[in-house]
Amino acid sequence: MSDEGVRIEITIAAPVEEVWQSFRDKDKLRHWHGWDLPELDAEIDQIYFQNAQEDGTTLVVHGHDTFALSPVDGGTRVVCTRAPKGTSPEWDDYYDDITEGWITFLHQLKFAHEYHPGEARRTLFWPAEVDLGVSGEVFFTSPHQRGVVVAEWGPGLVVSSAKMTVVTTYGFSDSELAALRRKGDAVVGG
Repeated sequence: MSDEGVRIEITIAAPVEEVWQSFRDKDKLRHWHGWDLPELDAEIDQIYFQNAQEDGTTLVVHGHDTFALSPVDGGTRVVCTRAPKGTSPEWDDYYDDITEGWITFLHQLKFAHEYHPGEARRTLFWPAEVDLGVSGEVFFTSPHQRGVVVAEWGPGLVVSSAKMTVVTTYGFSDSELAALRRKGDAVVGG
C-alpha cells in the first residue's frame, strides 16, 4: 500500500467559475467526461452527484478522489489527487486504470473548454490502441497516453494508449461518425 496518492494537474484557459460548472452541471459533464455510451448519464450521476461532496471549488468523489480548482494566470488550475492505493481495497485492482481514466477525462475537459466551449461532442471508443491514419498537433503526453488535436474532426481530439483509443469529434454527421467507427473497427478487427 502506497502512502500517497497520485496527483494529476492541468491548467485550463477558462475562468474557475466556468470550469466549476463543468463539474456541477450534468449537461456540461457530458461534454468531457467519458465517452458516448448508454450508461454515461448514470455514471455521471453516480460519480459526481450521488457520491460527491463539494464546497464551491473542491469536489470529493467517493469520499477520496479530490478535484481542487484554483485561479492562475491564464485560467484555472485543476488538481486531481487520488487517494492512496488501499483506501478502497475493492477498487485496488483498478487503481491504475482509474488513474489513467482521470488523465484522459481531465484532458477532454481542457479540450472542451479551450476548443469547443459549450458545444456538444460525439465520441468513439475502442479498448485498444487504434491507428486511424491521422495526424495533428500534440495536445498532451503522459507516461501511458498521448492526445492529438485533429483539425479535420472539428477540430477533434484522439487520446490513445496501449489499452484504449478515445476519439472526440465536433460537427460530425451520423454518416461521418459511422465511417470513422468502421475505419477503427477494421483496424481493431484487422
